[in-house]
Amino acid sequence: MTGRAGALVLLLLAPPAAADLAPPGGEAVVRDARPLSSHEVATAPFRPDPVTVTAEGAVTRTTWQVPGATTSLALLAPLREALEADGYEIVFQCETDRCGGFDFRFGIDVTPAPGMFVNIADFRYLAARKGEEWVTLLASVAGRMGHVQTTRVGDPGAPAPVVSTRDVALGGVGRSLQATGRAVLADVTFGTGSTELPGDYASLAELADYMAADPAVTVALVGHTDAEGGPEGNLAISKRRAEAARRLLIERHGVAADRVEAYGVGYFAPLARNDSAEARAANRRVEAVVTSVE
Repeated sequence: MTGRAGALVLLLLAPPAAADLAPPGGEAVVRDARPLSSHEVATAPFRPDPVTVTAEGAVTRTTWQVPGATTSLALLAPLREALEADGYEIVFQCETDRCGGFDFRFGIDVTPAPGMFVNIADFRYLAARKGEEWVTLLASVAGRMGHVQTTRVGDPGAPAPVVSTRDVALGGVGRSLQATGRAVLADVTFGTGSTELPGDYASLAELADYMAADPAVTVALVGHTDAEGGPEGNLAISKRRAEAARRLLIERHGVAADRVEAYGVGYFAPLARNDSAEARAANRRVEAVVTSVE
């Protein structure tokens, strides 16, 4: 994929054993194993503040994709049963808003997309302990794709992993979408009243990479204008700007048309005050917003 940094992801070459807590029908996406590290374990909902325990030792984190998944509970339940059968005590478990919603999801340790995707409208978390060992589970469904992250903290004498060159590093657009669900396509710029996009744009390539890495992701492209002119004209221009970016995303980057929509909001969501040429230029933009939340 284009626009990716050369980050290395640590993967084990051996097939997952039962201790790896593989979800039924899941495919391992990333495995990151560190002989001595730490992991923040949530032990209560994040209301009003995070409540965590720092677990130290050998940290092995694996992310999985499960095609055809229906609910986060269906993903998590068999893993919970496996832990209980192995003698683990369930210390804490929660779902979506009862976890603390947005604050909880962005307050826990999560592998960045595309390695892991969390639908903030449907996710579940579990923390379990056996002696000095901890396991946390994070399960989520977006569209018809399930996403599971398992993190095990145990004996620091665990064997070292094998290094693979699989690359899941994100560009700036992907990092912003993963962190907040929205990203300004900073190089997609327009003159006053213009809706033309004649060139190639790195931000659109990064957006296409992000979407290619997770087939469940859909986005809306939202066009904006500065405050010159009336509201009706600016609404029309802003939508044409979003449509121009959508067209490039589909025609040049191969994104399926049904995964991206285009909207315009005129000058009603500015980034700056419209009182200088620089501010007005910043307001003439297109943003990407993740919409694959069911």
